[in-house]
Amino acid sequence: MFRFFRQFRQKMIEKSKLGKYTFYVVGEIFIVIIGILLALQVDNWNNQLEDRQEAQVFLIRLKNEFLTNRKQLVQKVTMREKALKSTRELLRFVDGNPEGLRASQIDSLLANALPVYTFDPSLGVLNQLTSTDKLTLIQSEPLNDKLSIWDAMIEDFKEDENMYNDYNHNQFRPFLYKNYNARNIINTRIRNRVIEPILLSNPKEVNTEIGFSGQSVNVAALQNSMEFENYLAFCVSWLSLINTQSQGILNYIDSVVEIIDGELEAD
Repeated sequence: MFRFFRQFRQKMIEKSKLGKYTFYVVGEIFIVIIGILLALQVDNWNNQLEDRQEAQVFLIRLKNEFLTNRKQLVQKVTMREKALKSTRELLRFVDGNPEGLRASQIDSLLANALPVYTFDPSLGVLNQLTSTDKLTLIQSEPLNDKLSIWDAMIEDFKEDENMYNDYNHNQFRPFLYKNYNARNIINTRIRNRVIEPILLSNPKEVNTEIGFSGQSVNVAALQNSMEFENYLAFCVSWLSLINTQSQGILNYIDSVVEIIDGELEAD
């Protein structure tokens, strides 16, 4: 086509038809400009397509990360509910109902009540998005607004978990060390495989029994201890609070997953 224009232009010059020559020169320039613009537009379309495809990949990975975190949190809530149930049962024991609870039964209840279960969310994909410019690939304003509060919400939640962990290990347990038999509690926990669901490695390594103590325990003294009663009451309070907060996080995760599903369906 350009060869045709060159030949035609030469003929126009030879015949001194300047007006027609100018017209065809303008036409030639116009065609070149249109070609450049089309090439730029195609390149822009390709870049947009690549961005959408990359955004899709990140959305799928982000959804899977939140679903994994949700599964972990549900597991921790379930185990805290078990601890909460045992703690309430111990309070009923302190209240004298049921009567005649054996030491082995108290061991079992304390074995369930004492472990601390923390939520440790995976943040790999979200951190990759926020620490680079990849977050700009996600065009959903509702999703970006949700993601912007995740860190603050988890930080606030971890504060509650850490305070209960400190209370459990530095106040409640030292009381039991002085007034009860920790070895019996630990061995009962091992025998009943209380914490096995959350173990990351071979359960056998922490499920080897250490045996029960030959030392006798004073069940009546524990039952009549106001200090023991107070510790149990605070355990109920903390566990209830943390599980209530956990439900808020579960609701948040569900809303994030719902937005992501909407974005994936839209594309």
